Amino acid sequence: MPEPTTTRRSPEEMKAKIESLQKRHQAVLEKRAVLNGQLQAKKQELAAIIEEIKAAGYDPKNLASEHDKAEQELEAMVVEFEKKLTDVEAALAVFDKR
Repeated sequence: MPEPTTTRRSPEEMKAKIESLQKRHQAVLEKRAVLNGQLQAKKQELAAIIEEIKAAGYDPKNLASEHDKAEQELEAMVVEFEKKLTDVEAALAVFDKR
């Protein structure tokens, strides 16, 4: 941050400086209000997502492990389906040879 100047300002310069600082301060307050609004909207979105996760029967705190578990179950089902499909294809091949 720049150090305050020690030179004296004229009343007009002081008035202009104060007006400039007030405008900057107002701009900061407006930006803060916008950001607070955005923050509140994001918090509401997050709360809605958490409720949706809970309504689906999952614990948001364990979502990663729930995902991994579901992925493993799906992989096991795919492997089992492929095995059965291979058995059926082999049986059909035997049937087609007759």
